[in-house]
Amino acid sequence: MRRPSFVRLLSLVVGMTFGGLAGCDVGALEPPVDEQPPVLSQRTCYVDDDCVADACCGLGTAVTHEADGPRCGGVSCTGSCPAGSIECGRCIPICRDSRCAAACQ
Repeated sequence: MRRPSFVRLLSLVVGMTFGGLAGCDVGALEPPVDEQPPVLSQRTCYVDDDCVADACCGLGTAVTHEADGPRCGGVSCTGSCPAGSIECGRCIPICRDSRCAAACQ
């Protein structure tokens, strides 16, 4: 009678451990300090949409506040992806601690 409760407890501990480790993605939004794109604006942001790349179509190389960013109405994007561009799978502009920043892979 003692053995089944030990097996259940062991199964629970092992399951919780593996489940916890599988769900962890430590540091996914924290880029290495030397690779973080520059921030061009010191304006206060409130939501992620307040922050943009410094060029249209996500081709910028820095992050800025949307009030200081480019006006992209009527711009046709080609889908190109130059190395070091902000949004081409490398980074996205976000609002962190009321300042624009980049979250990078």
